[in-house]
Amino acid sequence: MGRRRKGGGSRSPGPSRLGQWLRGAFDAHRARDLREAERLARRVLDTAPDQPDALHLLATIARENGRNDLAIDLYRRLLRRHPAIPIAHNSLGNLLQVRGEWQEAIACYEAALAHDSRYTSAYFNLGRALLHMNDLIRAEHYLRQAAAFAPDDAQVRSRLARSLVEQGRQEEAMAETLRSIELDPGSAQIHNDAGVVHSTAGDFDTAREHYRKALAFDPGNAKAALNLAKSKRFTDERDEDAARIRAAAAHGAADKDTQRDLHLALGKIHDDRGEWEAAFTHYEQANLPFTAAAVEQVESSLALMDRMCTVFDADWFAARPTAAEADPTPVFVVGMPRSGTSLVEQCLAAHPAVHGAGELSAILRLVTEAAAHAGAETDPLTTGVASMKAVMRSGAGTSYPECVRVLDDARVAALGERYISHLRALAPEAARVTDKLPGNYLHLGFIATILPGARIIHCRRDPLDNAVSLYFTDFMVGHEYSNDLRAIGRQIRGMRALMGHWEAVLGKRLLSLDYEALVANPEPLTRAMITHLGLEWDDACLRPHEVARAVRTASAWQVRQPVYRRSAGRARRYEQFLGPLREGLGEASEG
Repeated sequence: MGRRRKGGGSRSPGPSRLGQWLRGAFDAHRARDLREAERLARRVLDTAPDQPDALHLLATIARENGRNDLAIDLYRRLLRRHPAIPIAHNSLGNLLQVRGEWQEAIACYEAALAHDSRYTSAYFNLGRALLHMNDLIRAEHYLRQAAAFAPDDAQVRSRLARSLVEQGRQEEAMAETLRSIELDPGSAQIHNDAGVVHSTAGDFDTAREHYRKALAFDPGNAKAALNLAKSKRFTDERDEDAARIRAAAAHGAADKDTQRDLHLALGKIHDDRGEWEAAFTHYEQANLPFTAAAVEQVESSLALMDRMCTVFDADWFAARPTAAEADPTPVFVVGMPRSGTSLVEQCLAAHPAVHGAGELSAILRLVTEAAAHAGAETDPLTTGVASMKAVMRSGAGTSYPECVRVLDDARVAALGERYISHLRALAPEAARVTDKLPGNYLHLGFIATILPGARIIHCRRDPLDNAVSLYFTDFMVGHEYSNDLRAIGRQIRGMRALMGHWEAVLGKRLLSLDYEALVANPEPLTRAMITHLGLEWDDACLRPHEVARAVRTASAWQVRQPVYRRSAGRARRYEQFLGPLREGLGEASEG
């Protein structure tokens, strides 16, 4: 028996015993005995709580077991004590991406590269995250860095193609797409990505060929099945693409995200064919596993809307500088997603003086920067980045939007100049540049404060039609409310109240229009939009489907077609299922 210390306690194990446990943990992990590996790693930490290898292994095991929240906590614990571990920063970034915390993920990849400037995976992941945030110039830069270190990596080439096509550089994008296919011709993912590139460029025939190849190589590929479903209309019962999609669904899937994609694809086929009950059954199955997150998000969203109205009231704007001498370049197209924002931007982008920049994330970055400047809680492991959730959380003075009250005029002007510089980098010659991130409706008070010359176009749509379209759309992250009809109704109701406030305090800076009126008679409202932007009329604005520009939103196929009214009144087909939606809409459903 071992000697006892005074007081009866056992002597702590020595370094050799700790090393033995740690080696055993790694051996068990290599043998895929994760339970034993975790037991031994925790035994090490019981004695040496900061041991980096044991912490890293536990984080890895948690990630492999799908326990992402625990893995994130463990990676953060590891990096607080041992910040110079690039692979841990990279892994943490990947997990934060899954949670939709893109700004924080980007900061993690930047931290990984600060410790290892040749870390190819971090360059690729950073480029991919920036691409998701539509920060295209920086995305291209980091993806080219990844390509320099890994010139024969098909995934790098494929993502580089995406960054190029969305900048309108189609010839370069197609060259990179061809290169990615040459490098990995049998990859379903590469062909699916190629389809997305061609779809973004408006070449749906070629896009469909790539989606079909993806399904040939991987018959159960849910992303390819969904993308194929979105690339066309289904009318023929013997349609071979419908058969491919059904075959993909027949393969089955263990995880709810894959099941969601497949149910959405099948719902789209039935919806196109007028088989309303079958369609809704699939859409309901797609959304059902995500209803709890929908309810949670809408509660926090409505609370934030109330705070926006309190901070950015009439007195706030009465004390701000006038817009007379302000830069008129920025144009914000806002509204609920699926309310016609893509069509409006396409109409505007047809004007020779307007550049359609798509959905930019720049305002969200400036919001987190303003909150950090005001003293909001930030994560020192990720270069001081504050998460959107954190900066909006409490309503305290250092949270957003309350934090704008402590910003001086110089800081406000600097934030606006940062945004204008971003637009100039995207389109140096354009007189107006549109940012059509729909959710910027939340931030119109902040936008009008830092960009007093900005013009805003608010897209409205029949709330029932808008809600049904939301429920049927494959949002990745950020629109969790769209997974539950009652939550969608509450979100639309709150958004309409907020927009009423913005109309009252922003006055002529904001133009509201109805989607139904725009598609029924495009010219009067399109002329009103061009006048609102302070530009001369151009007939090209009546032919938005002819504009050769990248479109990557859920409306990519629709905006390539001549303006049509098919979507108006869509909710009538699903009336029997919309009781929860009407409850959520409340008085909004009466309008």
